[in-house]
Amino acid sequence: MQIVSCWPILPFSVPLNRPWEQARKSGVGTVAALPQEYAFVSGGHDRIIHLWNVDSDLKSAQPHTLAVKHRSLITSLLPVDDTGPKLISASADCSVQCYDFSSEKTIRTMKVSNPIYHVHTTDSPFCTLLEIGHRELQFEVRDHRMVPEHPVQRFGYPAVEKHGRFIKGDTSGQLFACGSFDGRVRLWDLRALKNLPAEVLCLEGQKVIQTSFASSRIVALSKDQNISVLRYSMEL
Repeated sequence: MQIVSCWPILPFSVPLNRPWEQARKSGVGTVAALPQEYAFVSGGHDRIIHLWNVDSDLKSAQPHTLAVKHRSLITSLLPVDDTGPKLISASADCSVQCYDFSSEKTIRTMKVSNPIYHVHTTDSPFCTLLEIGHRELQFEVRDHRMVPEHPVQRFGYPAVEKHGRFIKGDTSGQLFACGSFDGRVRLWDLRALKNLPAEVLCLEGQKVIQTSFASSRIVALSKDQNISVLRYSMEL
């Protein structure tokens, strides 16, 4: 018999005091859960990343500042585990940092040409997929191992404007799906990026702001709060 632990939704909220640089803008830009229980990370407008350890009673948490330096808003955080637990952080300063939890220091820095909106896992723990500010090549797959070299695969589609932070795609193994301004969801096979993506018009006249994989389906959400559920197969 498999036992699954379930936590009820608590009927109250607990404010957490986040220390921040008073000379800079306050507010959190992104959060991400860590694999271990009761732990998450947050990145702020003040360019600081905090590691939070939540108490077992879920009523308080202690923040710890990580030694990661960015020069602008932290836009995305992604825990990975290649040869050990690490944290990928992306920023509007066009840089990606790789922080090693074991040594408690930043071990790699990647510079890109455009602001980074989101970071996703891929089928390889050594590679991440970036969503960036570009009108034709909105996505990049980068290998962390090759810094300071910059092996990269770029792909995308012709768009009327840059996506911005509020359009977000999703990965599932070797697949990547993303919405767009024109109501379409596009699906790429990361093994064959020279091929055109599969695409479907699912929310005509609406801006598809988020897509998410769910088993053999893709859930698409529009800015107008409408949802479309798409079926897909591995044969693109």
